[in-house]
Amino acid sequence: MTLRHPILIICVCRATDLTKDDSVLFSPTSLDLWVSSKLAGFLGQYPLFDTAVQSAIRHNVLGGVWYAAAMFVAWVVGTRPGQEPTKRRSLTILLATAMAVLFSFPAAYLISWLPPSRYPGLADLYPAYFEGNVNLNSFPSQSVALYTPVAAGIYSLHRFAGVLLWLGLPLLVALPRMYVGGHYLTDVMAGLLLGMAGYMVSRYLLEPRLGERLQRFMDRPGAVRVLTELVVFAWILQIAVGFRDAGWLIYGLPILFTRLFR
Repeated sequence: MTLRHPILIICVCRATDLTKDDSVLFSPTSLDLWVSSKLAGFLGQYPLFDTAVQSAIRHNVLGGVWYAAAMFVAWVVGTRPGQEPTKRRSLTILLATAMAVLFSFPAAYLISWLPPSRYPGLADLYPAYFEGNVNLNSFPSQSVALYTPVAAGIYSLHRFAGVLLWLGLPLLVALPRMYVGGHYLTDVMAGLLLGMAGYMVSRYLLEPRLGERLQRFMDRPGAVRVLTELVVFAWILQIAVGFRDAGWLIYGLPILFTRLFR
């Protein structure tokens, strides 16, 4: 997926310089290369469609908007009297997205490979009218990791809406990003596993211990209530944009760790 945040671009370059001798470098599997080449074979037949897909990814139409909207609706429903379990589960989902993003840090630090659109042998398959991909590492798919706990959590609240979000993961999130050369199949599967890990930790470890206390704290009247509502709104907004504004952390934290522990 194309990222345009200037701080992220700087951090990508710095992280690569600092960690290229220390991180474990892998290569995409033969299946990854085969799937990417097959998808790239459809490019160029309908240039308008190709650029529309890339634009829809960049503007979060394919993914973020719908998952953030589902979270917003769940949160609003949870504020109604008698809907405390829904609000508690909404908090669990938000915590799960944070866990999924955090789990992506070491994965991206340890495993590094160029996305298909920049990989030797594949890069020539992508048309010149595509906007360049600045990413130096496509592993894992942070979009899939982020939206997986949302799909799982919403499914626990509303089956039909959850099924739609689960279907959206391959159709709206994974496949379009693979089509434009942003991710391999392995990136997507890794993102799915990391997202489920974040959800399982949040729901079965954090929710029973912290869910009720956190909800009571957030329901306190006055400034605390206003502040926590603003935090939730900001968090849902970041889900909508795929944490693009905070994506530099993925590369900034490894730099910090490298500085501290060398």
